[in-house]
Amino acid sequence: MAALVNAATSEKLAETDWMKNIEICELVAHDQRQARDVIKAIKKRLGNKNPNIQLYAVVLLEMLMNNIGDLVHQLVIDTGIIPILVKIVKKKSDLPVRERIFLLLDATQTSLGGASGKFPQYYNAYYDLVSAGVQFPQRDQVTQPSRPHSQLNGINYVQNREQAPPRHQQAESQTVPESSIIQKASNALEVLKEVLDAINAQHPQAARDEFTLDLVEQCSFQKQRVMHLVMASRMDYNAFPSGL
Repeated sequence: MAALVNAATSEKLAETDWMKNIEICELVAHDQRQARDVIKAIKKRLGNKNPNIQLYAVVLLEMLMNNIGDLVHQLVIDTGIIPILVKIVKKKSDLPVRERIFLLLDATQTSLGGASGKFPQYYNAYYDLVSAGVQFPQRDQVTQPSRPHSQLNGINYVQNREQAPPRHQQAESQTVPESSIIQKASNALEVLKEVLDAINAQHPQAARDEFTLDLVEQCSFQKQRVMHLVMASRMDYNAFPSGL
């Protein structure tokens, strides 16, 4: 499992290898005895000084948390990964991995019930960072010089979604209006819904093509941004589109 984790978090990758990440998640889902070895391997990769390796490790960890659940949450605590994540975020640098971890801790502690939830360690880690003055300006990472099309089952769909720059490139910081963040999340969700609706039920494997997997990741990322926005600004939930 360590070899597979190393391949999924290699510094040679130009972007996240979603297929390897999914493969790891499926292996753990089918044999949860593999989970500890996977989490230990991720911990080792987080200790690497290469920021790209750290970022890919965080993305893999996030996918495991979202798909496996409590087992992974507990192993992250037991293996001492949370202090490592906090340490990375507290470093004074403008690396994308810092914001990714911050959003992950925020979304996780919120979904788990905060201080009174099942795993208050995530709440403690997040508020340790908040108390230390850690914050990130909301970033508009949309770069849409063109609107490429993806064809599924003979139907063309406009790829009208957030095009994030490569993770290893530092995005230029700028403030994004709250309404813009919500609108981007709503747009990403709507495009994914249209793509999934167009997939032939007799050929579900079409849902695992690179385009669809990228859409799923975009929706996951936007969900974290919206949750972070709610926590930061205490917005009225009635302002959110249905489905978010």
